[in-house]
Amino acid sequence: MASTHGEKQEIVDDKKHVEAPASSSTVIPIADSKEEDMSSVTASETSPASAPKEIQLYHKPPPKQFILVMIALSLCVFLSSLDQIIVATSIPAITREYNSLNDISWLGTAYMMTATAFQPLYGKFSDIFGRKNTMLFANVVFLLGSAIAGWATSMTMLIIGRAVAGLGAGGLMAMVFIILSDMLDMRERGKYIGFIGAIFSISSVIGPLLGGAFTDHVTWRWSFWINLPINALCILFISINLDLPTPPGSLSEKLRRIDYGGALLLLAAVILILLPLSWGGSTYAWDSGIVIGLLVAGLAVAGLFILYEWKVPNEPIIPIHLFKIRNLWATYGSLFFGGMAFFGLLFYLPVYFQVVKAESATIGGLETVPFVFGIVFTSISSGIWVLKRGTYAFFPAIGNTLLITGSALCLIFQKDTHRVVTIFVLLVCGLGMGCTMQTSTLAVQAAAKPKYMATVTTTVQFVRTLGQVFGVAIVGSVFNNKLKTTLVEKFPGDQAILLVTQDYSHIFSYSPAQIGTIYDSFVVALHYVFYSCIAFCSLALILSTFIQHKELKTNANQAKPELTPEMV
Repeated sequence: MASTHGEKQEIVDDKKHVEAPASSSTVIPIADSKEEDMSSVTASETSPASAPKEIQLYHKPPPKQFILVMIALSLCVFLSSLDQIIVATSIPAITREYNSLNDISWLGTAYMMTATAFQPLYGKFSDIFGRKNTMLFANVVFLLGSAIAGWATSMTMLIIGRAVAGLGAGGLMAMVFIILSDMLDMRERGKYIGFIGAIFSISSVIGPLLGGAFTDHVTWRWSFWINLPINALCILFISINLDLPTPPGSLSEKLRRIDYGGALLLLAAVILILLPLSWGGSTYAWDSGIVIGLLVAGLAVAGLFILYEWKVPNEPIIPIHLFKIRNLWATYGSLFFGGMAFFGLLFYLPVYFQVVKAESATIGGLETVPFVFGIVFTSISSGIWVLKRGTYAFFPAIGNTLLITGSALCLIFQKDTHRVVTIFVLLVCGLGMGCTMQTSTLAVQAAAKPKYMATVTTTVQFVRTLGQVFGVAIVGSVFNNKLKTTLVEKFPGDQAILLVTQDYSHIFSYSPAQIGTIYDSFVVALHYVFYSCIAFCSLALILSTFIQHKELKTNANQAKPELTPEMV
């Protein structure tokens, strides 16, 4: 709308209406609530005396305090990334100790299941209880889960420890980005997101190496014990140095604001859908009543969760109306399918190197270095690009294209594939993954009002983690089903052949010719993993093409109305 001299301009923000006198007018575009198309409104150029008091959106602490906070946040990212990846190269040793290869996917699924189900709660909890209290809670829970996993005496106890650690880890990464969003404006934030991406990537490099070294030379339990001293340091630095505004209100008032119904429905939906995906084709047939029943129940509860969040709570965990914004649904969808591909590769590439290539856990970890080096390079490069140019929307499409290419090239992997080939292929996969990891947070934050910042940021981590959970479960089922089917076909009448799916060392009880056939069976099963990743990446690429560029908010331009689009 337009205003003239002497008239009043009405500034609308949800249900609050504030009238400000306008002296002279300048036409500035503002985003439409449906498609964020640009229309014209008038921004008044008020004098200092008549200008409303500016709201402080960003709370950057003094330099020394900021450095200590950044160290703590970096360690949190390091821990959450390390705990996802370090277990990958320890999987063969763990399954041998507990004789349970069929439970391989649960080492990732249990962790990701709790991280996924509880992750959206952290955004709302941080709005209600404050960033510092929520971050400390996530760290304490993560420390407890790591201790349980490290001292596990059975596969069941190990899985429980992973589930508890996942509950804490669900908040670590998300809270890091929320806290950065509170401290830094968007343009400056791009620089630190690139730095956080580098930390994530460094831990990705160190993770497989540490996991392999611990497994070969000490014990795989150090993969979890290493978290304890680092986690304690995080808690110390955060408790002393993090100082952000705490929401007002008594404890009882804050407890009443929690969306308990939505939390229970979300947790139930994730578990009911995840369990049949993990059991299908291994524990139970895909057409069995329990698998079909759980899937139907899970989808029904998911639909009920969406309806409940849309209509019932005053402060929903995930406001459904946000998904009307193009950048949000496009970014979230791309992250979901990209996460499926990422963890499909991450969990089963070590199987190729340690089983098919017959390498130790340490060497198998070193073989994955090109993959994580590619992530390091493009994560840092994209962060620098955003800092210098302020653009980001094209990175997800480029990244998914590279990831499709890399996944397709994985199909050439055989028993005798040369190391130069594997290095090149994994580098391509890493370059693609790195392009998609850091820019997605900026894409949704640039399209959101400040009051939705915590929600959209935690939802980024939620959908990515949800994709990783589904990816591990689905790819695990595909791998196990195809491996068992192929082994039964090539060894008819051999009842003991399926033992190799539980203990890889059983392979060497066969003759050299039969061992070659077993390796071929593993290669066939792994190729189906790569086929699945190609399909996931293709869906991610399609969705990433819908992401639009939005100007990043800075201290200088935060008052521009087009940078605060209306969400309906």
